[in-house]
Amino acid sequence: MNEVTGHNPFRSGLWLCWISLFVLPIGLLAIGGGPCAGPRNALGSAILLAIGGGAAGAAVYGVVRVLRGIKARAISMQLWGLLSMGCAGFAALVGGLYLLLGFVSLQAYWMY
Repeated sequence: MNEVTGHNPFRSGLWLCWISLFVLPIGLLAIGGGPCAGPRNALGSAILLAIGGGAAGAAVYGVVRVLRGIKARAISMQLWGLLSMGCAGFAALVGGLYLLLGFVSLQAYWMY
């Protein structure tokens, strides 16, 4: 923890890891009809692209922040950090899939 500013990179990394996981259901709203249906219009594709990029970016940045401060923590917080990083890895994978699906579908909507 930075004594001057009160900023804690480990704690902010934990928040980013969990927020990246909790933002993923918003992407399902953009798909509209199930995971096999795909986005219905260009706005759905743009939402899916933004949610995917945000979730993947927050997950990766959160993992980096957790790794920078995990050594100075107690064993219980290290385990919590490992669990958070595992969930962030899943969120980054799904966010990457959202990003890919949003990119491909947005190109298809712009083409036609």
